[in-house]
Amino acid sequence: MNFDMQGHVYPPFKLRPNRELAARFLMGQGVEPETPAVPPTYMIFLRGEAHGVDLFNDLDISRQKVVHGGQRYEWYAPIDWDDELTVTATVEELFEKDGKSGKIRFAHVAFDYANASGERVLREITRLIERE
Repeated sequence: MNFDMQGHVYPPFKLRPNRELAARFLMGQGVEPETPAVPPTYMIFLRGEAHGVDLFNDLDISRQKVVHGGQRYEWYAPIDWDDELTVTATVEELFEKDGKSGKIRFAHVAFDYANASGERVLREITRLIERE
């Protein structure tokens, strides 16, 4: 893991919710896709790869050894389907611990979503875990 990336803030990128992808996401969960607002867990961190936030490469994490350790969402306002969001990703914390079978490395990455007025509407924190 590249510990020099701790504190790194990626350049902001623009993003709009995609109704078609969200409908497939909801149907996969057995939920009716006609929702008035964007579903809470629809905004997932891997969308950043298409916008220059390549965590696996930048953090030097092996896709074969990494585990998605969870996500936490903090909602401040609903996201509408027509909202254009500005997303800023920050590598907040990188650390390692000794496990029974070797080193375990952790990465906490925050994604802050702001609406056109610059107000934060969502904060997503993703945890990646890599075993040695």
